Amino acid sequence: FLHNCSTMLSRRAAYLGHRALTSNRTLHPISSILPNHLQSKLTFSSSTESEKKDEKDTLLGKIFTPENQSYAVIGGGAIGTLVFAKGMMSFTNFFTSLSPAVVAKYGFYLGFSTSLTMSALAAFTLDSLTIRADPVFKHCLGKVQGDTVVMERLGDGIKAGNMRSYRLDAGKFEATSGTSLVWRNPRIQMIFDVVGQGPPFRTGLVTCEAVKVTGAFPPKLQTNILKVDYEVGNEGEGGAEEGDRTIWLRGDEAKYERVSKRSGISLRDL
Repeated sequence: FLHNCSTMLSRRAAYLGHRALTSNRTLHPISSILPNHLQSKLTFSSSTESEKKDEKDTLLGKIFTPENQSYAVIGGGAIGTLVFAKGMMSFTNFFTSLSPAVVAKYGFYLGFSTSLTMSALAAFTLDSLTIRADPVFKHCLGKVQGDTVVMERLGDGIKAGNMRSYRLDAGKFEATSGTSLVWRNPRIQMIFDVVGQGPPFRTGLVTCEAVKVTGAFPPKLQTNILKVDYEVGNEGEGGAEEGDRTIWLRGDEAKYERVSKRSGISLRDL
């Protein structure tokens, strides 16, 4: 009985396998059963996505990542220090024929000048790649306090409030295509509140965006956007006017709504 069952199962399996191999059924792609206008949209979307992926995954984009640039700065500083020290050591070889007192004297001077030069170079490199929030805050606050229109709308004796928030972007190289690089200056985006100490005693919200010009000495700030938002209303004077107002000191609405290539969002959305 068991032998007959196994024989029947083997024959059935062979029959099904032969039927599957000799079947004339074929699979058609999904695009072949879609209408013509949907086929064109499908082809266009797939090509667009592939182009975006190719631009994002370029060779320069993979090499010049923020992490790799940080490692390059550290490695370049170490190599520069080693090369400079080797040069100074070879330069001092002729001192070996002099007396120990003379060698100690000029060796101290040479070592001191070497350390001072490398420290200044490291400080200049760090200052070129970064931007600090406090100088930008003081710079923008001074512009707001010295503007006559702002003092007229908010009140005299404008002072900074307790709220401050900012976003920092370090300087870096950015791959714009497969064969080109663009240097992005250090940038800061900041908001803080100010309060007028005189009539009409209004509170304003300052929004600013500034970049540090790389290589400039002394360091130079370039303010792209600086505006003050405030609210008007009755404020105890019986007025019927109410709403939000904006004073533009630098920039305009187009720059404020421009989508940043670094963050992918506009300053309005931050």
